[in-house]
Amino acid sequence: MAEYIESSSLHAVAATPVSRRERKKGRTRADIYTAAMNLFVRRGFDSVTIEDICDAADVARATFFLHFPAKEALLIEYGQRANDELAAAISAYRGSATATLRMAFKMLAERDVRHPDVVRLVIREVLARPRVLSEHDGSAADLVNLLAGVIRRGQKSGEFRRRTDPTVAALTACSAFFALIYTWVRQDGKIDIEGGVAQTLDIILNGLSEKKFKRGQSLASTRRTNT
Repeated sequence: MAEYIESSSLHAVAATPVSRRERKKGRTRADIYTAAMNLFVRRGFDSVTIEDICDAADVARATFFLHFPAKEALLIEYGQRANDELAAAISAYRGSATATLRMAFKMLAERDVRHPDVVRLVIREVLARPRVLSEHDGSAADLVNLLAGVIRRGQKSGEFRRRTDPTVAALTACSAFFALIYTWVRQDGKIDIEGGVAQTLDIILNGLSEKKFKRGQSLASTRRTNT
């Protein structure tokens, strides 16, 4: 079984200089998280204690609680780290809003493919714990808000319809993404998740219809014309 390796960098939402103290705190948090994930994957979440995690990360118990309020909080960290990495990538990306959305979901899919054991663990354990699931919903909401910002930019540039609520559009895209990830986990990675994500986003951006309607022309009027 491959060892889980997580970046030890601070959660980078923007390229803002941080102090040496903050960098050290970020490395310690990452060390705790990485040690915990490797233990969870090898032994199961319930079989690992906080003391086990502290020993593996070489930190004191008090240090653990400076970074995480409980063992369950580590299950939410995967999504939070993914969001932070994505926020930094979107901030640095110079493509169109459409290209940014494609980049974003490709990045999320590739991250999950790199860490399949951790993704399976997180989904299984989060779904089994209602309180943790509620916290996971908060992390998912952060992703929706992040992508809604990209969609608003696309509306301003004329790429996307302005009458569409950007939050609803982002929620639709995220819901489809998470549904694919859950299916991928249930089928033990036997589906092409990266290809599936690309197809899903294409459907969201372009719809299912082969026909391209002129602005202001409704589907009903087109049907009347063809009858």
